[in-house]
Amino acid sequence: MDQATASRHAERIRALDESWCVAASRRDLEAMMAIYAPEAQELLPGQPPIIGREAIRDFYRLMLDDYPRLEQRIDMHEITIAESGDLAAVRGSYRFIPDTEEPDIVEVGKFVSLWVYSEGDWRLQINISNSDEVE
Repeated sequence: MDQATASRHAERIRALDESWCVAASRRDLEAMMAIYAPEAQELLPGQPPIIGREAIRDFYRLMLDDYPRLEQRIDMHEITIAESGDLAAVRGSYRFIPDTEEPDIVEVGKFVSLWVYSEGDWRLQINISNSDEVE
């Protein structure tokens, strides 16, 4: 794959990720779910694996209910597109504030995610997050 094609793919993944962040800030659950593959997995700190789009939808529905003033930031630091053009690995960091009225309570961490190119677009397949919090 040439560099221009890989760059286009990386920019599309960044745009999808940004659309998820905007949807989360608007509390638009259906728009948040648009980036996920049907059999996606979320592997989040302190949580059992969340497998499948419907289970992920249920998790985020509860999160939005429990944290009406949440704020998240996701930064993609590195996107590697496979030569085949159908798989991408992303490494990045996140910042999660459950309640913007208590901005000192914050979780920061890092993540690795795998994206698949299917049916003409990229979809998040697996997201693995790791909190930097030390107890």
